Amino acid sequence: MHMKYDYYNHTNVFKPGYNVQMGSSNGYIRHIYVSGDANDRNTYIPFMEGYHRAYGCFPRKTPADAGYGSYDNYCYCKEHDIELYMKYNTMHKEQEKVTDKNRFRSYRMKPDEEGNIYCPQGHTFTLEQTKESVKGRYPRTIQFYRNEHCEGCPLRSQCAQSKHGRTLQRTDKVAEMQIEVRENLLTETGQELLKQQSIQAEGIFGQIKQDQEYDRLWRRKETMVKLELLLVSIGHNLRKYHTHRMQKQKTNQKNHS
Repeated sequence: MHMKYDYYNHTNVFKPGYNVQMGSSNGYIRHIYVSGDANDRNTYIPFMEGYHRAYGCFPRKTPADAGYGSYDNYCYCKEHDIELYMKYNTMHKEQEKVTDKNRFRSYRMKPDEEGNIYCPQGHTFTLEQTKESVKGRYPRTIQFYRNEHCEGCPLRSQCAQSKHGRTLQRTDKVAEMQIEVRENLLTETGQELLKQQSIQAEGIFGQIKQDQEYDRLWRRKETMVKLELLLVSIGHNLRKYHTHRMQKQKTNQKNHS
């Protein structure tokens, strides 16, 4: 991918950019992945496959922010017995208070106990068709709903953009996995993992970029960039190990004194 070098002056000069993924545990960098893809969702599976090649196994839990929560990534976790702790893009919005602005969002319109979906005006959606999609890594079944009561509805201008009325798309399997994600993250383990994910992942990038003043890549092409980042990661892990060892020695000296 590329990023604009001089956005405000419109010189049309671009610089190359790389999407850097790092997996950490106990403050140590365990694995890295470099990609030219700007979308984090597309980097999760290649990252995990690289991790598996390096260690011969998959981690049990991989907490991550909403940029990684997708149908394919969740299915990949299910396939390899990885517990679901990755947020999805509407998770925090679903927990917000219902307002006049957000009550028309699709994530607010979910099936009730009887499987009926209602619009903000209280009208039921009708299932029009079901299709099998094979666009991603894992096939999915998509249900297409339409509300047949939009004509003359006083809320239509706020709710429906199409002249044919309000439509919805749902995948039951996605909804089930999102429920599992929410339940997992609400547990004590989930809260601790989110806390550590924020501290470790963001902390490592902060230490490398701010403390070590490494805020740009000096090499080009993915193979050379990966080599450079491997050296940076080794340096980080050595500093981490040395700091941990010195702290342990000081603690032992205090206990013996």
